[in-house]
Amino acid sequence: MKTLFELCEPRDDVLSGAVKESEFAADLAQVLRGKAPVEYQDPAVFFSNTHPTEGLKRLLENVARRLSGTGGEASAIFRLDTQYGGGKTHALIALSHLARGAAVVPNIAEFVDPALLPGEPVKVAAFDGENADPVNGRLMGQGIRAFTPWGEMAYALGGSEGYESLRKSDEGRTAPGAENIRALFCGEPTVILLDELSVYLRKVEGRDDAKQLTPFLTALFKAVESAPGAALVFTLAIGKAGVSSDAYAEENEFLAHKLAEAESVAARKATLLDPTSER
Repeated sequence: MKTLFELCEPRDDVLSGAVKESEFAADLAQVLRGKAPVEYQDPAVFFSNTHPTEGLKRLLENVARRLSGTGGEASAIFRLDTQYGGGKTHALIALSHLARGAAVVPNIAEFVDPALLPGEPVKVAAFDGENADPVNGRLMGQGIRAFTPWGEMAYALGGSEGYESLRKSDEGRTAPGAENIRALFCGEPTVILLDELSVYLRKVEGRDDAKQLTPFLTALFKAVESAPGAALVFTLAIGKAGVSSDAYAEENEFLAHKLAEAESVAARKATLLDPTSER
């Protein structure tokens, strides 16, 4: 039997030593701002370096069906469950490329049926808890600083006008209602990506902001479910036993409990997917 070293030949960039460890640190916010390394920023390069796991393909297919109005999972809400470093952020980046122009990717058929790709522009909003700044505000553009997940989402979906519609909720650290969230979609295909909420919770520990996350998620669930062509995907570093073991274990387990509350109040159940699964 041949060894792995005999069967596999490393890529040129590996052999030349050009690969940097920093290139493997996926940052969703940087991708959406067009400032990520080419390995993540360029959809063709990204998908050429990505293995099409069954879990990732199911995720892309179901979200694509929702965005294009061709059916799919009964739920419009998807929860990605793996431990830290388990490919959640990578899956969200794949979704952002799906929404913003995956048709140009040569091997996209390995991941999703090209016929399911959205035929019209898709609104994309993402919240990354690692980049959130609930005290100083995160600069969104046009001189606007957002302090909350809903403030960042409002600007991403509607620019300065969208942010102004929720400015009081953002500055007052009070979750907006479902109708005002749904208005940001403008009846257009919309995908909302929430990553590293546990990190955000650590940042707002002891503040009123933390108490508003559950009302926000409840309203967001309702808004997405009632808007054809809208989908929500969020991550949670929880293993199969419902226990987290990373640096934010306490926040992840707290989030799991609060998300269950939000699902109960909104009468909406998230579809659980593991993007690294091969089954």
